[in-house]
Amino acid sequence: MKSIVGGPVSKAFNLNFARIYDVIDTQPIRPSNLYCGADEAREVTEQLIRDAGYEPTRAGGLEHARLLEENLRLLIALDGPVFYRYWKPGELS
Repeated sequence: MKSIVGGPVSKAFNLNFARIYDVIDTQPIRPSNLYCGADEAREVTEQLIRDAGYEPTRAGGLEHARLLEENLRLLIALDGPVFYRYWKPGELS
């Protein structure tokens, strides 16, 4: 992908269920969107995620893209579309 766009790349939004996008704003806590990517793409990636109604949660560099793909199997195993939320201690207080 990097060779195609000629710049920094991120992987995001593949762990979110499109059929529940319309209820993001009704959630009591903004759901997470896990992403990984180049440091140079971080600012724009996080802004796009926030614009979509999610809280960005960085999962490291693009070398972790496969880990995100493997996490999809876990979300599907939860039996239906779900939101998820990751945060560090103290971030929500």
